[in-house]
Amino acid sequence: MRLRYFLIIIALICVGHIARAENHSQSPKLAEEFAIAVKNVESKNFLEAVRSFDKLAQSGLPEAQFNLSLLYSSGLGTPKNYKTALYWSWQAHLNDHPTAINQVNEIFDLITEALRDTVANQIIDELLTIAKAGDQTSALKLGKTYTALLVAPDYQSAYVWLSIAQAYGLESASELLSQVADELTLEEILVQQEKASTTFSEINS
Repeated sequence: MRLRYFLIIIALICVGHIARAENHSQSPKLAEEFAIAVKNVESKNFLEAVRSFDKLAQSGLPEAQFNLSLLYSSGLGTPKNYKTALYWSWQAHLNDHPTAINQVNEIFDLITEALRDTVANQIIDELLTIAKAGDQTSALKLGKTYTALLVAPDYQSAYVWLSIAQAYGLESASELLSQVADELTLEEILVQQEKASTTFSEINS
């Protein structure tokens, strides 16, 4: 009964996100692939659902990232893996999925702090590579990851990247930067401002 209830819930979650997936994507093909993945869940073909959602998740679709996290955390279509579930739920959160943070917090209770930091550092390494190549949104994502995914927030690194995100004019960067600044001393802020300026110049030279 519990499994059946979960299947109904996950199907509803997927169906509820079809419209949002179509709105996020400029590609009708992507929306069609998402709809196929949903049908795989509804027909309990979870192996194909994982494959389909994984492909879509890699393309950056937050609804696919969220649903893939659900499948990994439940062990449907793939062996249960909380590490991978956390990775994809955090990616969905960074891409503005409205309820992914709830999934993130649930997974926090199921894993060790060491594993949480492992996932955080993996995502940070990936984002640093992209941000240093000039991707502007990655600067904001780095700020969020440094402050909220690491067990012990790295406010100094967050300040650097949120400063860069603010310079790009990204929405919410200023508010987050102000919150991070409250966690630092004046001396630390001045040092990180210099680092932000240097990094910004290197990226945009």
